[in-house]
Amino acid sequence: MTKTIRIFLGGSFDPIHHAHLQMALAVYRTLQAATQQPISIHLLPTAGNPFKNPPTPAIHRIAMMQRAIASLLTQGIAIGIDTRELEQPPPVYTIDTVAQLCQSYADDMLIFVIGGDSLAGLHRWKSYDALIRQIKIWAFERIGDDGQIDADIAKRCTDDLDKFLATDNQIFIDKTPIAAMSSSQIRTLIAQNHQQAAATLIDDDVLAYIMANHLYQDAKTVV
Repeated sequence: MTKTIRIFLGGSFDPIHHAHLQMALAVYRTLQAATQQPISIHLLPTAGNPFKNPPTPAIHRIAMMQRAIASLLTQGIAIGIDTRELEQPPPVYTIDTVAQLCQSYADDMLIFVIGGDSLAGLHRWKSYDALIRQIKIWAFERIGDDGQIDADIAKRCTDDLDKFLATDNQIFIDKTPIAAMSSSQIRTLIAQNHQQAAATLIDDDVLAYIMANHLYQDAKTVV
């Protein structure tokens, strides 16, 4: 039986923006060129962080994500939204989610995608060592990122894709340039009535949904 390679990208997606999809598609296309195995992308929206303001309600975040991925689905790219973390009270730890994913997709290859900022802090994640053993981690180097990587994490990093795919306990370092942007930046632009600037960072249908539903337009709620 042919294994499916499953790409997981987590985040608040509040709102989803171009860099999110750039990361997921970069992984997808690299793997597509390197293997004949079927590949799917799974977006994993988080329930929120108890130490931050609550995120936008899940119904809106999911609706924005659906609009952002619609064109990819028409292109035949297997991409979907996994809502399992939204169904649990925060805090939800990645190690627990990964354990669930390994049960759900026991016969497949699972890859968890993170940015350079997350890689720099990975050694502080709950049970990070077990996490690396359970799932393959694909990390991007972000433009201008100078975060220092923990020595224990650094020794597991490789830019050899064949080695990464064939060996467990490895972190692949992807040097594909990813645009520097953030959801908080977009929320601020919209709150300041700079929709034109925001339009360069998100899908047109996502921006239309934001405006129609009056999201992020109260500066007091933007963090």
